[in-house]
Amino acid sequence: MTLHRDMPALLPLTDALMVASEQPAIAAVTTWVKEYLCRPHPELGRNGPMCPFVPGALQKELLFVATYDRDDLDVAAIKAILLAEMERFIALPPTSGNEAQFKSLMVLFPALSLDDARALIEPAQAELQQCFVPNGLMVGEFHAGPPRKSGLWNPEFKPLYSPVPMLVIRHMVPTDVLFLKDDARLFAEYTKIYGNAVPERFRAQFEEASARFGVVLSPGNDAPQGAPRIIEALETAELTYRVHRHDDFPQPIRNPGDFAEALGYALGRITKTLFLRCRDSGRHCLVVCGMDKRVDLRGISSRLDAGRLEMAPLTDLQKHIGYPPTSVTPIAVEGIPVFIDESLMEHSTVLTGSGVPRVEIEIAPADLRSLCDARVVAMA
Repeated sequence: MTLHRDMPALLPLTDALMVASEQPAIAAVTTWVKEYLCRPHPELGRNGPMCPFVPGALQKELLFVATYDRDDLDVAAIKAILLAEMERFIALPPTSGNEAQFKSLMVLFPALSLDDARALIEPAQAELQQCFVPNGLMVGEFHAGPPRKSGLWNPEFKPLYSPVPMLVIRHMVPTDVLFLKDDARLFAEYTKIYGNAVPERFRAQFEEASARFGVVLSPGNDAPQGAPRIIEALETAELTYRVHRHDDFPQPIRNPGDFAEALGYALGRITKTLFLRCRDSGRHCLVVCGMDKRVDLRGISSRLDAGRLEMAPLTDLQKHIGYPPTSVTPIAVEGIPVFIDESLMEHSTVLTGSGVPRVEIEIAPADLRSLCDARVVAMA
């Protein structure tokens, strides 16, 4: 699964890979994952494994590794590698639902000495967070130093040890407020994604950071949990809508089919919003259709008379849309034309993204069309 010829293979970390791989770094990392990340540690300061997500990721075979065995690296080169891997990570299935939260990618740099790892990995991570967080992603730094960051539960413990220098990509979760609360820009990006939907046990830290950085959000624990600008657009237009949080359902929501079943709706009422770019003109558009529709970019290009359309790159998504890739919606997006599949208009309501992972907005399709000034087209 490579996007470019010069990118290494993307491999799921499994027992079979450890046995078959001829790369010592992969064998060392596999042992580290099982013996360190998946087990409790006496200095961690809490019960449970070092990383609570890793055992599930291993079981689901959603922990991936890519190895860059180069000794000519500097901070700029590492950043370029990680930005390319971010694109690959987002495109890697599963791209939505609960399963996607278990997906992680370890980008290994085994040729770096310990001194080089200290000099390069941590500065690269700090700069990369500015690109990853707005996309609903986190990047973590690991090496044998270990890195200087203290544990959340024991400030004397430095938990980010690994035998091979690496940077790790994963999806952001609400508890990441603890890693972002001391940086004004990163905290602001967190609130764009989660609003005030912070775990209750971390609310004090969240409110302290909000006050320190002058971030004003809707008060109250039961405020609508969607991106603030989406909720503001809906409220300003005085539209009727409903917020659905995947985590409020008794059954796990792993994919759009699970969500439709939990609601008792047809799959076609759950929408996907495609952010497209015309290859010739560079102009963008948003196309909204049901999850039951197979996307045919050539057919959409013909129906919209828009030239040759392609999926817009992640950098364009961040610049023009500002929502995480798994939570895109046409609501509160300015200056980009929106097209809605005519079959959606047959439903009483449809579901669209909220700008927040695992949270969706239910709204009448006519209201969605009006709010987004969208054109209805046939996408059969």
